[in-house]
Amino acid sequence: MIEDLYFARPQLLWALAPVLLLGAIHVRRSRNRLFAASRLLAFCLIIAAAANPYFVETHTVSSDQPSITILEDRTGSMGLFDPGIVERIRGWTDAPVRSFSGDTSPLGDKIVQHAVPGGSILLVSDGYSNSGRSLADSLALARASNATTFALSLAPVRDDSSLEISGANTAVLAGDYPFHIVVRSARGYNGPLSVYADEQSIYSETISTNASASIKISHSFLTTGDHILRASIAPDGQPINDNYQKVVNVVPKPEVLLVTNISSPLAVSLSDLYRLTVSSELPQSLDGYKAVVLDDIPYLSHLDRLGDYVREGGGLVVVGGENSYDLGGYSNSGLEKFLPVRSVPSLFEGGKTLVMVLDISFSLLTTRTRDGTTLLDYEKALAVELLKSPQLQDYKVGVIVFGTKAYNVLDPVPLSRSQQIISERIIALGPSGTENSHLDRGLELAWDMLNVSGSQGEIFVLSDGNLYNYPEVMERSTQLLRQMNLETRLIQVQAFPGMTGKFNDLAARTGSNFSQFVYPDSLTTSLQETAPAEPLSPDRIAAYTATTASKSHYITAGLDLNATVSGFNDVTPKPGAERLVALSDGKPILTVWRYGLGRVAALTGDNGNIWAGSLYARDSSAVISSTLNWAIGDPRPEKGRVQADDGWQGTPLSVTINSDARPVIPGAEVEKVGDSRYTATFTPNSSGIYYIGSYGLAVNYPLEYRDVGYNLELPNLIMAAGGKVFSEEEAKRSLLAEARAVSRRMVQERLSRRDVLLIAALLIFLSEILYRKISEIKRRGRAKT
Repeated sequence: MIEDLYFARPQLLWALAPVLLLGAIHVRRSRNRLFAASRLLAFCLIIAAAANPYFVETHTVSSDQPSITILEDRTGSMGLFDPGIVERIRGWTDAPVRSFSGDTSPLGDKIVQHAVPGGSILLVSDGYSNSGRSLADSLALARASNATTFALSLAPVRDDSSLEISGANTAVLAGDYPFHIVVRSARGYNGPLSVYADEQSIYSETISTNASASIKISHSFLTTGDHILRASIAPDGQPINDNYQKVVNVVPKPEVLLVTNISSPLAVSLSDLYRLTVSSELPQSLDGYKAVVLDDIPYLSHLDRLGDYVREGGGLVVVGGENSYDLGGYSNSGLEKFLPVRSVPSLFEGGKTLVMVLDISFSLLTTRTRDGTTLLDYEKALAVELLKSPQLQDYKVGVIVFGTKAYNVLDPVPLSRSQQIISERIIALGPSGTENSHLDRGLELAWDMLNVSGSQGEIFVLSDGNLYNYPEVMERSTQLLRQMNLETRLIQVQAFPGMTGKFNDLAARTGSNFSQFVYPDSLTTSLQETAPAEPLSPDRIAAYTATTASKSHYITAGLDLNATVSGFNDVTPKPGAERLVALSDGKPILTVWRYGLGRVAALTGDNGNIWAGSLYARDSSAVISSTLNWAIGDPRPEKGRVQADDGWQGTPLSVTINSDARPVIPGAEVEKVGDSRYTATFTPNSSGIYYIGSYGLAVNYPLEYRDVGYNLELPNLIMAAGGKVFSEEEAKRSLLAEARAVSRRMVQERLSRRDVLLIAALLIFLSEILYRKISEIKRRGRAKT
């Protein structure tokens, strides 16, 4: 393929302008304008040739003997797998082997190091990369260099389990300290788990898990200072990771100020957990308080002082009620400036946009299940069922259908208040005449819809995946999904087990999520119309269910919320705020953000006296303590504070130290990162308890032994990067053919056209000379005559 014309030295073309100008004047004054014009053209051709014009020709180069490199992971965690597999593969590929070993797995760096344009890498590894570049980035870089990465699917021949303790590094004296014990296993663990606090047993049970398990445990420390948690499991093939330690720094109960005019469940909960000061008014000085809680306090101008308190690092929790937020004059006040919400009613319109792309081709109408239900009805029932997913309630949803053409059925509307409308539109869908399966047109229209919406987007495609007779559609759909780079779920519906479509292949090519449903899996095909649901209002219902809207925040991570509220303050989250707990229609109950150096939480239920009693019950009260703990942050004094996470043997560990003087730590690199703030980095060479001054931190076994077994995410990463994952038998049959196919690479070659221009200029000069000679011969002949 030949592309556009280019010039190696385009600046020389500027000389054409004066040459043409002078040449035009010369031609006009010349007696023989034809000769003058030909000379001008020849000079112009010479100048253009000096600029060296060229085309770029792109062609494909392939090799009958593909370049394959076997990348062998021989790090410590690979001891669970068959050690002879690499030798067997090398026996029938004759490919070179590049190995790496040790107690770290720089798998990403090794892939980039051995990626050769047009070549292939066969990865023999458990798929865990714990140093250097991330695996996803490295696979993308290899693909960008026109190298393909394949992987071998491995099964452990030995078992191993690892332990980890996950939790905060600080705890409050006599308070509830929750933490998780994470057990990972290559083939499953069935045995004892023991947990100790300062070598006193606090948990001992027999557990059983197939791959991994997280056990939540709580403990209360009764003295301040460093305490050591230790967990252990039964010894196995690699005992190095069967024990784990964690240092918990226990501090006195932090000082908290509660501004309230009434006793309540909120006050009772806080008095149990903190050194609580209760006041009916905001005192002049807030020194010493780690957090301030306003309990249903109407706005007065002196509350504006809290802005400076929060900006300097204090925590603030504002609890709703009949005298606060929209009912307490907060709107447009000085207090509202640093709250994460505005005191105006919210109409939550959803954060992301989901476009559902449904196949209405004729094949879905003619295919029937055993009980006579059409596959199209099953597909529509599945789409309606998906709308009920709790994860989608914050979304806007649009509907696209495709057959021979694609049609916009419904522009994106908030699912929280339009679910009935969306369901009715889906139920009414049907093909018009004989429709083919042009998925690419549906994807194009979905992409246009997402671009118009201007928000983050996802696409769900529901179809029977019957694209066998449409290779052009398959190729175009693959290109579109790669270009869009959106989170896409390809859902294949089937009338009977064993029927197959092309969605699995399409997902493998594009990195999309794939799932299939066989009638009547997980769904019914009842499409009976239901009466429209009336909008709920506080005056017409007894209680609203409050659920977590985000599980990734410190407050709600691992929180099982089971609460209802009979009333709430109607507010709107500000841009940049995070809504953590909400009602089913999206109305916020708990919203947080950071303001300056401090943290602010807006709880729009009340103190438990009237509206939100269940929030303070035993099953749900963790949300209250977690919210205040988050607002407090680190309860230790700022001066002399040391912050560090648990470390791993052989992995660099970073420690942040607040100090007036530069700290001196043997073997550590110390760097100043702020006023009286330093970072010290060192690499621990053994496990145990390390001390930075009086602050203890735990260093455990090498990170290499934390993740055991085969990484189940590796196949998705490999396929997203254009590769494939083989079993040993599949690799023996297909690896060489696949490597030969991907060895084809596009090569660009310059084709200079300077010689053409020079030859043209030479022909013009020769033509002029030949013409003059012929003319001269004719004149001589006439003169003799």
